[in-house]
Amino acid sequence: MSNEKILDANGLTEEEFLQKYDRTQYDRPAFTVDNLLFADCGDGLAVLMIKRGSHPDLGQWALPGGFVKPNECAECAASRELKEETGIEVATEQLITVSTPMRDPRGWTVSTCFLGLLPEPAQPEAGDDATEARWFNVDYIASGDVYKLILKSDDITIASEFKVVRNEAGKIDLNRTEILAPDGIAFDHAKIILYAVESL
Repeated sequence: MSNEKILDANGLTEEEFLQKYDRTQYDRPAFTVDNLLFADCGDGLAVLMIKRGSHPDLGQWALPGGFVKPNECAECAASRELKEETGIEVATEQLITVSTPMRDPRGWTVSTCFLGLLPEPAQPEAGDDATEARWFNVDYIASGDVYKLILKSDDITIASEFKVVRNEAGKIDLNRTEILAPDGIAFDHAKIILYAVESL
């Protein structure tokens, strides 16, 4: 193996380049995770949601999730957040990363979404910044490219409406799909839920 040092266009070795490298030259997004945990409820699918206990979207229903900590992998963060907010531990796998600009009013936020399936709903116990956790039966109706996602749990019904745009493969384009009426579902989670349901 040659001991010859490889230099870049500025005459720097990799070690010299890394010493001079300025990590602040590029804006960096906040990195989050979201959990799409589904269960067979006998007459269809149910999705696990938490009620947000803080701004933004205080009091609205969201997917269990949160920010990835320094030196934490996304998989570990997803498991941690699911347990902290719902008390449930289950294996999940990566589904999609969502990076739509302005999807979170706090600023540029990129989320890796994880998908898990249970044979039946497990009893959740709200914790951390979730004031409540419960299963919602999932249904949706479509009229052309306008979809309505309907989530029902006992006395609660929420129905988010959005205009779906699909990519060349026929999947929902999460960047171009527009939420018309969130109706109590936080952030862009309604269209992520529909994306996941279609992926099952």
